[in-house]
Amino acid sequence: MHFQKPATDIEHQIALLKERGMVIADEALAERWMKTVGYYRLSAYWLPHERPPAEGETRSKQFRDGTAFEAIVEIYIFDRNLRLLVMEAIERIEIALRARWTNRVSLAHGPHAHLDPDHFTSGWTHADMVAQLARRAGESRELFIEHYKAKYDRPYMPPLWMVTELMTFGELSKWVSATRETSVRKAIAKDLGLPSAETLEGVLSVLSYVRNICAHHARLWNRKTVKRIPRIKKLREDLAIETIAVPGGQQVQPSNLIYNVLVILVHMMRHQASDTTYPARLKTLLAARSADQQSAMGAPDRWQARGLWSDPDDQGAGGAIRPP
Repeated sequence: MHFQKPATDIEHQIALLKERGMVIADEALAERWMKTVGYYRLSAYWLPHERPPAEGETRSKQFRDGTAFEAIVEIYIFDRNLRLLVMEAIERIEIALRARWTNRVSLAHGPHAHLDPDHFTSGWTHADMVAQLARRAGESRELFIEHYKAKYDRPYMPPLWMVTELMTFGELSKWVSATRETSVRKAIAKDLGLPSAETLEGVLSVLSYVRNICAHHARLWNRKTVKRIPRIKKLREDLAIETIAVPGGQQVQPSNLIYNVLVILVHMMRHQASDTTYPARLKTLLAARSADQQSAMGAPDRWQARGLWSDPDDQGAGGAIRPP
């Protein structure tokens, strides 16, 4: 089928929304948002406000009564603030992961452990990972890389604690998962507040996916993740659980809506700093949304009463400066 939809100007886009039943009281406001954000990006936020489609259709393209453009803007702003908070936590977790993996692997196997395939389970993939990292180091203009290349000619690759700083979160996750020594992966999992190396691998896979969504400024608030947060016994009272159909029956699994990602972020942030203000700030942001919007994120009834969201000690330990 050949794509034949024509491009339309902002005036026609606003007219189309009104024709489909959206209430636009301030057309100047709508025009400004169309100019600075765009019709197509905003459309992801008004889809939940459309009437259910007729049988055989994918969309009705008609809005429920009372759907206001201002409400679309409001959820868009909430989503932007949510992405900022999620990225804050993932940044902290990513940096901690770099530090702990680098430290444990280099102490166990030396500063250039990443060049030895015997320390990794990935076989031929290890050669590809090293080649990619070598290209990254060769093209880098970071001062610490330039210093290494100017002073040393063997080994050709800078030490692990340098090249780790050049990895993306996805690449770092792959290196961690490919680490052969189980005791190292278990120790790193414990460092980050997770019970096992397998759980660490599952969590990193989900967080890498979510980070990419945030980095591309895409819709997050009611997103379903491709993979699910693993079941974690310590968080059995905090994670939102659902029953899903599987071959031969049903299975109870954590929901793949974004709420469970927020749960794991709060848990891991608390593990780094027990008196962090992060849970309270995230809780305040979520609590301001309607019950329907919270449910669309996967939040269970009375989620705020669950132990994970309890407020930390206001003062922290010994009057120390509280981490963010």
